[in-house]
Amino acid sequence: MLSEVRHTRIVRLAKVVLPLAALVLLSTIFLISDRVDPTRAPLYSEVDLDRIAREQRIGAPHYSGVTQDGDALRVEATAAYPDLNGTTGTRATDMKAHLVSPTTGETTDMTARSGLIDPARTEIALTGDVTLKTSTGYDLATGEARIATDRSRISLPGAVDGRAPYGTLSSDSAEMSRPAAGAPYDLVFTGGVKLVYQPH
Repeated sequence: MLSEVRHTRIVRLAKVVLPLAALVLLSTIFLISDRVDPTRAPLYSEVDLDRIAREQRIGAPHYSGVTQDGDALRVEATAAYPDLNGTTGTRATDMKAHLVSPTTGETTDMTARSGLIDPARTEIALTGDVTLKTSTGYDLATGEARIATDRSRISLPGAVDGRAPYGTLSSDSAEMSRPAAGAPYDLVFTGGVKLVYQPH
């Protein structure tokens, strides 16, 4: 009986002492802690917030598809954001494209600093330091390239320079396409073609 009375007193005392101790601790924390000066607090840049909200960036986007010729096309980028020039496409940076032909085994790899993916035009445009390398030995550089998404075709509308399996060449434009289903690619150079033959 005595132990029960003692237990009851301890419980009642704890109900009073513990809340008071907690209140003292909280008061001490608020009194000792440093006060924050709103005028000296760091502010986020309004320009950065506006840019992020406007551009709506997407990290590491990729596009995959199969052309009517049966080739597999994959395009990757570091970032993508809506085009602000009023077009329906999507802008992208640091782009890489990979085209594979399952019938002939040919591969084509491309890189560019930027580009535009426009579903309405069924093409992907690459711009800025565009490179094109094929498994058949072509290593080309140009300023712009257009990759069709509905068929196996790559157009290089600007000046082209680079190496071929038989030497170095340059031209005003070029186009790579498949003449028939299952046939190897044809890479045709047009306008002011200059070839320096280098036999092996």
